[in-house]
Amino acid sequence: MASITWLGHAAFVVELNSKMFLIDPWVTNPLSPYKSIESFVRNYHRIDYIIVTHDHGDHVGESIELLKRYRDAKICAIFELAEYLASQAKAIDRSVPGNIGGPIKLSESITLVFTPAHHSSSKGMPSGVILLSKSFSIYHAGDTGLFSEMALISELYRPTVALLPIGGHFTMGIREAVKAIELLKPQYVVPMHYNTFDVIKADPTELSIMAKEKGLDTMIVILPPGKTYKFQVK
Repeated sequence: MASITWLGHAAFVVELNSKMFLIDPWVTNPLSPYKSIESFVRNYHRIDYIIVTHDHGDHVGESIELLKRYRDAKICAIFELAEYLASQAKAIDRSVPGNIGGPIKLSESITLVFTPAHHSSSKGMPSGVILLSKSFSIYHAGDTGLFSEMALISELYRPTVALLPIGGHFTMGIREAVKAIELLKPQYVVPMHYNTFDVIKADPTELSIMAKEKGLDTMIVILPPGKTYKFQVK
């Protein structure tokens, strides 16, 4: 079983092979059902890995405080960012720093790979992230514009699920996301990074319509913030 819960913006809780992942943990973003860290921690008693795609505040979120709360959680990010966040949380022994394209074995059954993202960042490079198990893979694109190497991500990692930004202005918009689906060929897409602010307003149903018009057979899963989608993993 695998499950993905969207918390709004780019924040997700992912359960895969009995491990709990928290990606881009702005858990109190304006769309989130959680208005405090305490309410989130009450609902999630365990987080194994906190993953941050780049150092902008709306993606770092509450990662430092959450590292302090979840004493067994490890922080995964590009080298400079992972080391910084871990040092701020006084958890340097729980840092899992990496870099673009280098597979990181988190357990016997799960590998993490940081991918390129076309964006900006002050500490290390911006990234996307892939979580790979034997028969299931999740690609969180991070903040990115469209780039042709998404076809290579498809070839190498065959994402079952792609979490794609659609809000425009700082990232891909809907038109670009449709092309990303064409390049990535995932079975499922969950749109993200939209409607948090007026500048990134978007209607995710347009993504479904345009993907269908393109003849793409990817299932677009539009999640309300706080809702979970469960997948059967073979």
